[in-house]
This record gives sequence, C-alpha cells and structure tokens, in this order.
Amino acid sequence: MPIDRLRAMPVDKILSFRRNPDPQQLERQQTDGMEDVPRFLPNQFLKDEENKDDSRRMPDSDSINSEDAIRLPPPRRSPISMRNLQRELYSPNQCMNALKAVVAVVTVCMLFATIPLYRRQNRDKAQDLKMILLWNEPLAGGPAHMECGCLVTNQRNYNDKAFDAVVINADHPYSLVGLNATQHNPDYYLVYAAKQPMSQDLQPVSMLFNLTMTYRLDSQLIWTDYYFSYTNLARRLKWFRSPSRNFADDMPGSMIQRLEGEIKKKSALAMYLMYEVDGNSLPESLYLEELRKYADLDAHESCLGPDDCSHYYFMLIFEPTACPDYVPPQIYTAMDRYLVPVLIGGGNLTNQVPQHSYISSLHFATPKDLMDHLRNLADNPEEYKRYFWWHSLYKLRKTSQPYCALCYLVQQPLEKRQIPQGSSGLDFVNWWTKYQCPNRSTTFL
Repeated sequence: MPIDRLRAMPVDKILSFRRNPDPQQLERQQTDGMEDVPRFLPNQFLKDEENKDDSRRMPDSDSINSEDAIRLPPPRRSPISMRNLQRELYSPNQCMNALKAVVAVVTVCMLFATIPLYRRQNRDKAQDLKMILLWNEPLAGGPAHMECGCLVTNQRNYNDKAFDAVVINADHPYSLVGLNATQHNPDYYLVYAAKQPMSQDLQPVSMLFNLTMTYRLDSQLIWTDYYFSYTNLARRLKWFRSPSRNFADDMPGSMIQRLEGEIKKKSALAMYLMYEVDGNSLPESLYLEELRKYADLDAHESCLGPDDCSHYYFMLIFEPTACPDYVPPQIYTAMDRYLVPVLIGGGNLTNQVPQHSYISSLHFATPKDLMDHLRNLADNPEEYKRYFWWHSLYKLRKTSQPYCALCYLVQQPLEKRQIPQGSSGLDFVNWWTKYQCPNRSTTFL
C-alpha cells in the first residue's frame, strides 16, 4: 500500500485497543498453536468442524461406551513438553548429579575393597612393631606409639610380646629381679640410660649392659633433653665455631627483631631456680650468700607458665658436680627463654654449648667481681646482645621423643646396625671405669 494512503491512527485509539483487544483476534491467537483433533478418538469426540466449541467439551462418562474406552490410547506429551523434558534431562545440573552418583558408588566400592587390605596391613605392622620396655621409669598415659615407629611401655608383660630393648634408667632406683622372666628377642639390647651426672659411687647393679644411652659423648646413643644443631639441619652438633662480632649480618631480620623485643622486656637483673641444699651443694650455697650482699636475687621454682622468667637478664645456675660432658639442664632453660646463663660450679662445657653464650664464675676472682660484670652487661645492651650471637648459626632443639634414637637402631637389620663400640659386657666395664668425675673442693670462694 502506498505510504500516502496510510491513515494515521490516533494514539488514544491504539491504547484503547491494547486495553480492550478484539475478541476474535484473541481467539485466533489462542487456537493457532493448538493441534488438530486426532482422528483416533472415539466418535463422541468427533464433531462437525462448524461446532468446534462443542467438540472441545468433554462428554459425560455415560456417553462413552466400553468399546471406545478400550480403544482410547494413553495420553501423550505435546511437542513443547517433550522438548522441555529433554532439555531438563540433558541440562548441566542433571549431568552433574549423575556424575556425583557415579563417584559415590565408585567410592563406596573402593572403600569396601580396601578395608580388608587396611586390616591386613595393620596386622602386619603390629607383628613387625618394635617393642621398647622402660624397666623402672614411669610412663604417663600407658603404652605409647612413637612417631618413629616403636611402641614404648612400662608393662613387663605387654600382650605376651617379646621386647627388642629394655631400658634401665640409672637416674631412678632399680633392680634387675625378674628380668630373666621377661620375654625378649635373642638380639635384644639391655640399655644403661642416664641423663644425670654419674659417679663411681653409683656403680651399676650389673655389668651385663650391651648398650649405653647417656649424656656422655662416648655413649653409643647420646641422651639429653636439648641439643644444638644448625638452623636448617636437625643433626646434633659436636663442635661450634668461634663467635663472630658481625653476627647480625648473618642473622635474619625476623630474628633480630625477636632478639631486640626480648631484650626490651627485661627489667630485673638475675634469678635462680631453687635447689636442694645439702653437703654436695654447700659451696654453691655459700657463694649465693656472698652474691646476695651485692644484689637482690629472686628465687623461682620453675620458669613454666605465664611467668617464664624472660624479664630477667641472667639466670644463676648452681651445679655441684663437675662431671665431663654434663650440661646442667637449667642452661638450656635459660637459653630457650633468652636469658644469659651464669654457671656457678659445674665442669668444662667446651664443645657442649657455643662459646660466649654463657658466663662462668671461674673467670672471676670474687662474687663481687661477677656481680659487677653482670650489672655492666645489663647497662650495655650491645654487649649483652653479643651473648646471643649463636642464633645466627645454630638452633636449640628440644628432644620431643627421647627414645627415637633407640627405636631407629632396633628397626635396622642386625648386620646393618652401626654403633661406635662393641656390645659386650666387657665393653661396658671399660666404658664405665675410664670415666671419672673430678673431686670437688669444699669451697671455691
């Protein structure tokens, strides 16, 4: 139609038509998408095309005979409904749910398949598990499986299993009565263990030990609560470098900040841990009385809990013995809490702890000279900081499981076990008799 013959329709008429559409047009829109009446329906549903409204009405149930009802096919979905159903079946959510179901089934099947294998492996491990018996040492919590792969117990008849090692702790009273009745393997170790100073007066009950595990450096296994190592290696060190004056250049920035923060917390000069006063510790007690004349000293039962003693500059350590290789445990406690240990008494600690990391009273003529030196260090932070130079190279580690070294030894085949010396009673006699603790004088003031 030519454009010039089109007549403009008013806007109000267009809006009126949208609000009140033509009924015939609506009927055409509603019936255009409908399917034709299927020819397989009963006769009661087949009506004249002129009367379509009547044909859409469902007839009464009485008007449908039984024969037509039997020929009535099941209902079918419309094409639109079928497409929607197929779209839903092949949607990503349905695929994901199907995949989850498959994974769940496979997981359950694998679980049931691996349970017998897991039980068999645990049974084999239980049979190959190495057993260590603590003969005279209490064990809190009962038998314990160590991370290194052994079971440690103080029950002498644990599940009727043979022991691979029996540890006699010489730090506690002990007797070997009943040892022969305890089951053990033919190549088992009878271990002499000690972390405290040994004296000739404490001669072992028996000389049948075939393995030594003590603080002494000539022991087959060295046994201490703490030990020094390199910062990146956990191996125990047996010697140390000389201290460096430019140690801060080798120290990480985080360690320098930690050290400076610990020094800023300090406000008191010195403290000491209470000890038993007897004839052996009398010289140290007299030395302590002299020190009290020149400074106020605090006594603590321990440095555990909130009061970790870190606000002191120094920890005084009174050690009545001078046995070789023995390091008083309070030295490790002080170093772990950033205190400078001050050893009063004790023995030679060369190659036991880093040089210039502790102070010895043997280097001062009188208690007054020692106390003056401690005050000068507390007033000079830079000089005091030099006693922590070892943090730039070394690390103080705590022995979390002290029997792991013994566990590693018994786990190896007999022909591959490498220990520094033999394993006979005669070797133990020689090891014991050659060690001598120096005789202490009654005073060192």
